[in-house]
Amino acid sequence: MNKQQLIKAFIVDDNTDAVEVLKRMLEKNYSVMVVGSAGDAETAADAIIKSEPDIIFLDIELPTMSGLDFCTLIRNDIKPETKIVFYTGHDKYMLDAIRRQAFDYLLKPPTEHDLSLLMARFYENKLASIPRLSKTEKHLPIILVVNAMNEHVTLNLQDIAFFRFNQERKIWEIVCIDNSVYTLRHRTTTSVILNYSSDFVQIHKRYIVNVNKIKMIQESICILEEPLDDIRELKISKNYRQAFMTTFYSM
Repeated sequence: MNKQQLIKAFIVDDNTDAVEVLKRMLEKNYSVMVVGSAGDAETAADAIIKSEPDIIFLDIELPTMSGLDFCTLIRNDIKPETKIVFYTGHDKYMLDAIRRQAFDYLLKPPTEHDLSLLMARFYENKLASIPRLSKTEKHLPIILVVNAMNEHVTLNLQDIAFFRFNQERKIWEIVCIDNSVYTLRHRTTTSVILNYSSDFVQIHKRYIVNVNKIKMIQESICILEEPLDDIRELKISKNYRQAFMTTFYSM
């Protein structure tokens, strides 16, 4: 299991205190490296083109040019997938920001809650942008997931045994073959999990299994390969039996 490569961020703001606050929060709590900052549009433009950040935090009120105009100016010079977040103390600009297709909006001073929601959305968007493979192509060897701490991690497909819905907490969990458990975010749905890979098949409203980890079917229960072969909770419900059996026996 490997840590996801650090996300590169760039901050455009003439308020050095605001830059330091945001930089500290990003690098302390997320897999983010702030690759640079600038206090004016001209300096920022050159530095952004050179550093190729994944996400740009842009103050709307810059000394020589509004952040809104800078957003329009820089858009054609950055990677298409680079996200721009307007970072300001004035929510009166929110409508303009949305109209100019900013990825998101963060008010000063940033709170842990607001930044957490923003970064979770960023990671989810990054996951959704991964090309889906046709049935005739090989599966990706890894998937990207966002856990409950809003950390972006990669998991090898062969390390995932099954997904389990925790009814008490109303949240999906990943159970790996080494018995480690990852708790996913509350907004992670069944369809999101199934879209990770066609190897993941639902057998019950609470369970999605990696069919490559099934050793046998015994009395409607999926028996997994060692070392998880003593697990007996993976019962195939009648609502999913036909679709599951079709997938399992076509392997």
